[in-house]
Amino acid sequence: MGTLLRASAYLKPYKGRLSAVLFFIVVFTICSLSFPRISGKIIDQATKPNGWTAIQFLFLLSIVMILIRATALMARNFLIQTTGMRVTCDLRIAIFSHLQKLSIRFYEERQTGRIAARVVDDSSAIHTLVTGASVTMLTDLVTAAGVFIWLFVLNWRLALISVIVTPLFIVNYQWHRRRMRLESRRHIRDWHRVIGFLTERVANNRIIRAFAAEESEEYAFRGRIRADYMNYNRVVWRHTLLATMADFLSTLAQMIALVFGAWLIYTHTPHFTTGDLFAFLGYLGMLYTPIVRVVESNAAIQKGVTALEKIFAILDTQPHIPENDTLPEFPRMKGKIEFRDISFAYRIGQATLENINFSVAPGEMIALVGASGAGKSTIITLLARFYDPSSGQVLIDDRPIVNYNVQSLRRQIGIVMQDSILFSGTVVENIRYGRPDATKAEIIAAAKAANAHEFITQFRHGYESRVGERGVSLSGGQRQRIAIARVLIKDPRILILDEATSSLDSQSERLIQEATEKLMHNRTAIVIAHRLSTVVNAKRILVMDKGHIVDTGCHAELLARPGVYRDLYQIQFADRTVA
Repeated sequence: MGTLLRASAYLKPYKGRLSAVLFFIVVFTICSLSFPRISGKIIDQATKPNGWTAIQFLFLLSIVMILIRATALMARNFLIQTTGMRVTCDLRIAIFSHLQKLSIRFYEERQTGRIAARVVDDSSAIHTLVTGASVTMLTDLVTAAGVFIWLFVLNWRLALISVIVTPLFIVNYQWHRRRMRLESRRHIRDWHRVIGFLTERVANNRIIRAFAAEESEEYAFRGRIRADYMNYNRVVWRHTLLATMADFLSTLAQMIALVFGAWLIYTHTPHFTTGDLFAFLGYLGMLYTPIVRVVESNAAIQKGVTALEKIFAILDTQPHIPENDTLPEFPRMKGKIEFRDISFAYRIGQATLENINFSVAPGEMIALVGASGAGKSTIITLLARFYDPSSGQVLIDDRPIVNYNVQSLRRQIGIVMQDSILFSGTVVENIRYGRPDATKAEIIAAAKAANAHEFITQFRHGYESRVGERGVSLSGGQRQRIAIARVLIKDPRILILDEATSSLDSQSERLIQEATEKLMHNRTAIVIAHRLSTVVNAKRILVMDKGHIVDTGCHAELLARPGVYRDLYQIQFADRTVA
């Protein structure tokens, strides 16, 4: 109930439309309730000598009721469907907006497919609740209330006998309700695991093929689908038991009413005619059918509530790095960086950085080198405030970055990663992502500076060419140069190059090095490099090992003394000699 009440907050903007839906439900129900009574009257009039005139009037009245009922049904369905989709869209936007605020840690701990399922599949639950189960249940409850009144109007003794089985419906419902809830939760949980597995395998299909793992992946997927099928069977079986028992009780009640009503007519009970019995049975059918549907709707409601619980679990997740919209914007940066007594651990008890201290002057370029896992990339995650340090302070221009709005900070930092990701749009859209208000001329200028203009113009559609999902239609060097153009047009004061050329061939590396030299001009730059050849010209190199800065100096100074840097250089030099 708490989940449904919380979900109702998304209905508040549409109170007017929902009130209209309720009005049309009442009109529809009143018209529906008139038919058994009109039918009974027609039967009674057929036994009278002068009843034809009354039958004609009742027929015309029924036609009017049918037209009104059809109009109310059409209006109700149209309003509820469009309102349900509006509410669903609002919820999806709310989820997506909240996802943008969550920290990197959130995404690192969850499968992409399971997150997408919350936005796509689970959000549909509220559409089902608004347009399906809830409207059906509301219509049936109003109908049942009206039927109860008519039953007692026609014959209170027969009504009491007929509705005596109603408590059994409630017992049947209560017996299955909790089990349905648990089984529905299990089914949705396992289905999201299937989606997560599928999304991950589709995204990494090349790796599967490279390892010839198609059969093992198919076997694993088959197992997950089989488990989901068994879960679904349990849900269906529980639902079938619930609906079957409800149908049995309703049929039993109708037969009891028919026999007792026949006895009332047989004994010539005053004020109870054959037409009254016909109308009574018609109303009784209208009573138990809605009750059965209410019981059946509970399955959909339980499934919807389970999905909403998953959604609200995301919406209740607080970002590790809050947006801090109330904090001031970070002023235009000069570019001074300082790490002061920084320690950090991704997991408690497993320090990634310990006692890191260094500073970078405005416009200076430094390099970070070290073996994999030394902590180089963690430095940039703290600088861009994807994470906050466990202890110590990160300062830019002598200002602690935690005191400022995080988005205003990141807008002034440009990052070129080792594997730069492009979106599945056009080249111009990907470059403009760095600054949405950039003109076409500025985009072309950025592409030229990034050594990307030449190959872009060779595409069939030039800058309007589509790059495919994650830029799969481009080579690694082409993706990197477009990524550099994207950062160039952003015009950041601080630049981070995270092994931007480590996976490229020599020609692409040369072109990208030329582009990055232009990019670093008059900017503070931190370069993380696996290939030491890319940092030999850096005035200052910080050497990292196991989360510590173990040495500092220029290339010549570090190479002249024993240490981690010289060991790394000798290993790479030996590799080249062997090659």
